[in-house]
Amino acid sequence: MEVETVMEFDNIETVKRAVEIEAGISIVPQGTITQEVAKQTLAEVKIEGHELYRPLAAIYKKKQSPLAGHEQFLAMLKT
Repeated sequence: MEVETVMEFDNIETVKRAVEIEAGISIVPQGTITQEVAKQTLAEVKIEGHELYRPLAAIYKKKQSPLAGHEQFLAMLKT
């Protein structure tokens, strides 16, 4: 099965508004739609039995030296 991406947004609120106006569907973190589901402006379908991957990044100020514990924390995230 192939999914056709029609729109991309960098803001979860924009994604939710697009779905509310029936511009499509989206996969979002469950915790971000609690209010909309309670108000019944969005419907939730839980996805079970599939391991989903979401890319993450850790950031820090470019000119700042890593603080004590940062390297250990980043190493833990990579495992």
